[in-house]
Amino acid sequence: MKAELYIRCSCVNGEGPVWDEARQCLHFVDVFGNCIHTWENGVLSTVEVGENIGCAVPRSGGGMVAGLLSGWYAVDPASGEKRFLCDPEPNPRTRCNDGKADPFGNLWIGNMSRSLDSGAGEAQPEAGLYCMNPAGQVKPMLTGLYLGNGLAWSGDGRKFYYIDTMLHNVQVFDFDPDTLTLSGGHQAFAIPAELGLPDGMTIDCEGKLWIAMFGGGAVLRFDPDTGAVLERVELPCPNVTCACFGGAGMDELFITTGTQGTDLASYPLAGSVFRASVGVKGAPSYAFRG
Repeated sequence: MKAELYIRCSCVNGEGPVWDEARQCLHFVDVFGNCIHTWENGVLSTVEVGENIGCAVPRSGGGMVAGLLSGWYAVDPASGEKRFLCDPEPNPRTRCNDGKADPFGNLWIGNMSRSLDSGAGEAQPEAGLYCMNPAGQVKPMLTGLYLGNGLAWSGDGRKFYYIDTMLHNVQVFDFDPDTLTLSGGHQAFAIPAELGLPDGMTIDCEGKLWIAMFGGGAVLRFDPDTGAVLERVELPCPNVTCACFGGAGMDELFITTGTQGTDLASYPLAGSVFRASVGVKGAPSYAFRG
């Protein structure tokens, strides 16, 4: 199937789409545009955050938490006002990348090697994945990452899927929400390099994973038990970054893309947001309860 144009824009690296069910609107970020976008009632509003941003996750009490270059911040998406919360990884060679809230209201943000942004130097496995509980306590969940990326949880929240892009696979863990611990981690399935680089990820109500393929021009639906590709959503640009479920029936995929490294003469819609009706309901965008 093919995705349709939803929001015409030119994000350098569009990322982190989040569907707000209450407002029926979409939030997403531009990593190198240093901003949070909101599409509501056919109008695109933008808030500058002043530095690279990996993700922006809604809070149940209002506002968002953003993973910025200098740490985690509480952000007012209306005014752009931000308040520093913490910096779990004060390493100048890494930055925040993809992040989400889990079904229990905890906030997870993964980091990545900044050398992968610039292409200068070889990436080192020195980034981590961190989790903040609603009380504001932060703990490392994974270490030794190159490029922390897509996150997804099973319907009961006790199985956690994760992508370190440079490993070309999806890893799966058992998650104990009471102790905030991961265990039993192993490769769920490998992703062939010819499909592209696995980037952002979401999950549907049947437990299948939808993964944005950077450089692959598509979002693919995988069976996590076998690694089989079940569906392919084609996009008119190569660098597909992330997807989330949304819409009135929660059966539409909203897909971000980027212009970075793209021939815009050949792919004029790169950097836009796309939509596809996929015929299956998906997981909501959970809010951080802190």
